Amino acid sequence: MRLNSLAVAIYMSANGVIMEPSVPPPEELVGKSIDCKLKPGWSYDEKRGAFVDPKGATTPPDALPKGARIVYKVPSLAARPARSLSAAERDLARYLQVILPSAKGQDQLLSAMRSWPAIEGAHATPQMSLPKMD
Repeated sequence: MRLNSLAVAIYMSANGVIMEPSVPPPEELVGKSIDCKLKPGWSYDEKRGAFVDPKGATTPPDALPKGARIVYKVPSLAARPARSLSAAERDLARYLQVILPSAKGQDQLLSAMRSWPAIEGAHATPQMSLPKMD
């Protein structure tokens, strides 16, 4: 079987090989999002813009910049009742992404997010790139 160059690049990248040269992401997207994971039992109510604890009490996200938004990484799983999901699906449903209006203040927000009661862990979204095709 003969693989095209993109398939080979994806395979090599998945196996830890750093490929150069690569196409960097657009500059306007770098540093504009934070990935985080909810603690077990917590959820995020996008309509109310608040975290919901296991007992149903809501907590707004502190220090969120104007224009930022929080979205589920797998909204189809987050919308389903937890009891209908497998353990792996319940875990995936806990992941959120905070999309920022600009990269300014990302480090300060990341530090603040780590102290939010609903958040188990948070980190800057990694920069991704694709292999440069000739």
